[in-house]
Amino acid sequence: MSRRMSLPIMLSVGLLVGGCRVEDYNVVIKNVGTRRVDNAQVVYGEFRSVGGILSPGIWKLHGHPEYPIPSTATVEWRTADGQMHHVDVEVKKLVPKRFSGDIQFEIADDDNVTVRFIPREKLRL
Repeated sequence: MSRRMSLPIMLSVGLLVGGCRVEDYNVVIKNVGTRRVDNAQVVYGEFRSVGGILSPGIWKLHGHPEYPIPSTATVEWRTADGQMHHVDVEVKKLVPKRFSGDIQFEIADDDNVTVRFIPREKLRL
């Protein structure tokens, strides 16, 4: 292959491998309340996180979604009385610059959701 043709190929491969990369983050959904929640998940665009049943204090992690960090996300869950909850939360504008780590969505007993950003260097073991 000539040198003239190899440069465009290398540039194309570089863009495919590194230039189109999405942010380096995980999605965590955590029950910080004292009651169990069911059907818990974080949703934005085409993305739906892992979740399901979360007993008090339990969290589930969805590693490296193939989607950019969203402007807003919806956290969904069902309480013991059968009521389905949907809470929209701001995400993108709260993300620290050059963030890498967990975006943690915390469901409380008062049915509020808090978003926390846990940098990679402080992640749980």
